[in-house]
Amino acid sequence: MSLKRYKPQGALLRLYHTLSPALVGLTHQVAPFSPKLNAGVRGRQDLMQKLAEVAPAVRGGVWFHVTSVGEYEQARPIIEALKRQDNPPPVMVTHFSPSGYDFATQRPCADTHQYLPFDHPEDMGRLMDLWQPHLLVFVKFDCWPNQVLAAVERQVPVVLLAGSLHPKSTRLHPLLKPLYREVFDHFAHIGVCTEDDARRFTENLGVSSPVTVTGDTRVEQVILRFEAARDGATATELKKMGGRLLILGSTWPPDEKLWLPILPDLLLKFPDLRVVLTPHEPLPERLEALEKRMARLDIASCRLSQLMQTGAVAQRKTRVILVDSIGVLAEIYRAGHLAYVGGSFTTGVHNTMEPAVASMPVMFGPRIQNAEEAGLLVSRQAGFVLQKPAEALAQASALLSDENLLLETGSEARQIVLDQRGATERSLRAIAPYLKSNGSL
Repeated sequence: MSLKRYKPQGALLRLYHTLSPALVGLTHQVAPFSPKLNAGVRGRQDLMQKLAEVAPAVRGGVWFHVTSVGEYEQARPIIEALKRQDNPPPVMVTHFSPSGYDFATQRPCADTHQYLPFDHPEDMGRLMDLWQPHLLVFVKFDCWPNQVLAAVERQVPVVLLAGSLHPKSTRLHPLLKPLYREVFDHFAHIGVCTEDDARRFTENLGVSSPVTVTGDTRVEQVILRFEAARDGATATELKKMGGRLLILGSTWPPDEKLWLPILPDLLLKFPDLRVVLTPHEPLPERLEALEKRMARLDIASCRLSQLMQTGAVAQRKTRVILVDSIGVLAEIYRAGHLAYVGGSFTTGVHNTMEPAVASMPVMFGPRIQNAEEAGLLVSRQAGFVLQKPAEALAQASALLSDENLLLETGSEARQIVLDQRGATERSLRAIAPYLKSNGSL
């Protein structure tokens, strides 16, 4: 099939379209200097051949594109619901980041999981002709212009689900708004997480495509994980220790610099308090360094694996539990009373819905632009931004000193999550007309 040529209307989109082959070439040249980018380039070796090999099995299906782990988690409930339909269409998922691709291939939910080619117009056109999807669905925000144009040229409807547009997004920069406005004007439907997102798409960005609030589909996953942890051994053992638990979840070194200096004062002020510290990457050297720091602070600590082996009674004097395994944080939150979520001094805050659904007030650092629910927690006074150790000590003390405040704030945090229920059903309704029009459902 001969490749089709595109004719974007706006000057910026025309410029991007023209320069994108050179940008893809530059990506390959600079990749050796960036481990993450280099991993993505290596993962895309022989990619077009792999995409062609799976084409017969997925042709005419629904194509989801996600950038990384978080966006895949948002797509999964929709994909799983599609696959439960009578005569479900083939579903293919493309991933941009190596971490997202690796995560998904270990937890597949579609007929195929592949890397997305870099945004070269010829590669996007070739892939569109190979797969011939009935619908292209982007999740959250990772929308590549040439991919969109290739779909529109072939009359493939394009939809955004669980979309977000933060007030400080580069898409709203005066120099870039015309480009993104034209890209999103090609969408058949834009489904967003919140009313604020809808307002920013329509008023700030000025898109003409239909925009509705479909909600954040991760909520169903979060609630299911919370319910599944009801009788978990980890939560049960932590509860046996008695007292209250401050959960420091998914922490990076900058998060620990916020909390470690004030732990002696906090633990002295609240004798019933214990801290569960969960490093984002529980590598042996990280855990050993934290153990040495606890010893210097004269704080009794143990690893979670040790607690699980010896039992809560044997660790009665322990004040800090260091989590040395992965995949248990959702269960740990179920045992907690107050939470801090890490990542917000680096790339952006991690999942704040997991502690919120466990009825805990949620604290985090300053970088929360990546998570709409964190901003919503702040606006409803169930989430708190911290930047200095003194602020962490003051905020934790205020909540722990007032049991009613702690319970009421935690209840408000949980309600924020529960209010999002139904996002998967709303998302399915948003894409149903485009699937039916092609006979897929």
